[in-house]
Amino acid sequence: MKRLLFALFFAAALTLPAQAKEKANTVLIHPGETLYASFEVKGTKLKLVSFSKVKVDSAQLVISLLPDEKKPANTLKLENKFPRDLHYHMEMRSLVRKQHFARETIPVVTGKLALEIMPKEADELALSDFKLEK
Repeated sequence: MKRLLFALFFAAALTLPAQAKEKANTVLIHPGETLYASFEVKGTKLKLVSFSKVKVDSAQLVISLLPDEKKPANTLKLENKFPRDLHYHMEMRSLVRKQHFARETIPVVTGKLALEIMPKEADELALSDFKLEK
């Protein structure tokens, strides 16, 4: 009986995260896309107002996930147009393998471009919890 309960608990724990909805202020990007995101600033917190695949000159954050010709990988580019450094969280997802992994990120310096190498197996990136440095 204990084994059956343990197996049910384990199976439920594996299926629950897959059914959860996206958190608010989450941007999903797929390989080959470029997104232009605009935020509402409240102190150090940011609220996502809109994002578009069409170029928006007033966008405060430009996110690209493009293939790298030299490596079997994709390059994530984030261009920070905020007056302060930007912090965020990232989750890599493989939709084929039904896996997702949180990944550590480095803050994006004001007015600069941050580059991160992502494996080809990452079918989707979820960027969330955007905050400005104090």
